[in-house]
Amino acid sequence: MGRTARRAGIVLASALAVLVAWGGSPTPLAAPPSILAQGLTRLRTGLLNSASDAGFFIAIDQGYFREVGIELDITPFDSAANMVAPLGTGQLDVGGGSHSAGLFNAFARGVGIKLVADKGSALPGFGFQGLLFRRELAESGVLRTPADLRGRRVSVPAQGITPEAALGRWLQREGLSLDDVNIVLLNFADHPQALASGAIDASVTIEPFLTRALDLGAATLYQRTDELLPGYQIAEVLYSQQFIHEQPDAARRFMLAYLRAVRFYNDAFVKGDVAKRQQVVASLTRHTPVKDAALYDRMAMPGLHPDGRMSLSSLASDQEFWLSRGVQQQRIAIEQLVDTQFIEAAVQVLGPYE
Repeated sequence: MGRTARRAGIVLASALAVLVAWGGSPTPLAAPPSILAQGLTRLRTGLLNSASDAGFFIAIDQGYFREVGIELDITPFDSAANMVAPLGTGQLDVGGGSHSAGLFNAFARGVGIKLVADKGSALPGFGFQGLLFRRELAESGVLRTPADLRGRRVSVPAQGITPEAALGRWLQREGLSLDDVNIVLLNFADHPQALASGAIDASVTIEPFLTRALDLGAATLYQRTDELLPGYQIAEVLYSQQFIHEQPDAARRFMLAYLRAVRFYNDAFVKGDVAKRQQVVASLTRHTPVKDAALYDRMAMPGLHPDGRMSLSSLASDQEFWLSRGVQQQRIAIEQLVDTQFIEAAVQVLGPYE
């Protein structure tokens, strides 16, 4: 059997498995791959083009989306907050973003968005977010722990987002709060230079900017988030409610391909499969602004749960923090914001990850 024929068999087997598992009919996909490709379902997708979007990029490059009849029409966003409105109105079907006080507020107002899978968490060994101290202050002993940040300039990108909530936890452990520091709002990309110039004294930063700040000699690392809050939920895959209601089969097929890609990622970075790691790094250098392949050997990667599971306790903890700060106006039922039916269906098809 030639490569083309084998590939066709894989495509049809994948599609048939999905349809049979979800009670669908295999007839529409019983066609050559060329015909199947012409009928791809295009999903309007918003991404930040970050390393935590690896599941999307791997699924594209490995052909997993195409195998289940999905094609992504990607719109880049500079902030997950900017995805909330287009997801709520159905202008986007899928988003790779993050929960926030703003998203919780939107959900409380009836905006139709669901968190459907993990897209970045601080699983042990995957602390891709951390607390940095300005190197000069750390080496002189002025900054040793978060207790020394009182009155200091500390940067996060925005209020009501997970880096700010993590900073709040670091300060709480030392008997401080966000009110005890001077918050400076800067994009992650600006953190390394701001630390180098002395414009800020500390920051909560994600990769690759964390490693860039260290390489620049501008900062020292106090602690990564996986040490502070193991399993902390940072980012998620989001579906619009309209997409769920109008295209439930496409929503299930998307998730099957996405979790296959996430498992490929775990094979690479958890199980140490060298060949797969090279392929993942190639995908990330192709699709994200981080083009230096060697940087992926030095920086901490995002944790991506192989079954897509999200930490509801982590989400609930962030809600309590934002309610206490007044940036979230109304309590929501976290279990209503999270919809696990799609990861559960995909795991039924894929089986448990070992």
